[in-house]
Amino acid sequence: MTVVRKAAPLLGGLGVGLLIGLLGAFVQAHRSILIFSDRYLVIPWGVLIVLGVLIASIRGVALGSSSRAAAWLVLAGWIVVTIFLASETAGGDIAVSSGARQWAYLLGGAILGSAAATLPTRPLRPS
Repeated sequence: MTVVRKAAPLLGGLGVGLLIGLLGAFVQAHRSILIFSDRYLVIPWGVLIVLGVLIASIRGVALGSSSRAAAWLVLAGWIVVTIFLASETAGGDIAVSSGARQWAYLLGGAILGSAAATLPTRPLRPS
């Protein structure tokens, strides 16, 4: 029974990371284009939403399970699925292409996710 209690948050964290990676690969491509008279502004709201969900999930799993390992497994699951969907299939399809927005998604997720997983699982208390 104790093995199940220790493994459940870890497997749950891995599953959350896999799900965020799968859904995030398609949501990150969404953007809004605001057109002004001779200029335009592109707002990559898909990237912002997915990275926010990823960071919140990593911190939520870390605080809920009191384990940094579970938080790292969320990030590992996201990275595995994201790399798989960024590689070209036999038919030549890719879900995560190679534009600036996609690079921001990949590097931002890796950097911010690593930072979120590294934070302590409980607030530090003065002694």
